[in-house]
Amino acid sequence: MGLLTACAAAVVNAQVVLTNGATNGSVATATATEAATTAARTTARAGGNEWLSYAIWGAVIAAIFIFLWVKGYLIKIRNYVEETQEELKKCSWPTREELRGSTVVVMVTIFILGVFTVGVDWVLSNVMRFIT
Repeated sequence: MGLLTACAAAVVNAQVVLTNGATNGSVATATATEAATTAARTTARAGGNEWLSYAIWGAVIAAIFIFLWVKGYLIKIRNYVEETQEELKKCSWPTREELRGSTVVVMVTIFILGVFTVGVDWVLSNVMRFIT
């Protein structure tokens, strides 16, 4: 995470310097070492507070969990999953032969539709060329 932050900070700092130089009409003076130094400082500051970001994310996830628990949404989700499992047990699944046959039908249909689309496109493009 620290390397990503450093790279992002270097890119942003270089873009800011380049943009400022371009608007002032002067040549951009940003160097790679300046951008790297700024990125290193940013990473050093962010690295010490990494535990804080984990704590914040943990608090957010805990708050969402508590909200779902209090409002009863967790029970609704559990019931939904249980009912879905029951319904899937009632389904009749196709055999391998049926699945293979359906797959062939779908592939042939897609091929025919593709050929039709290419043909219509070719005809219409030739008509448009003839008109213009």
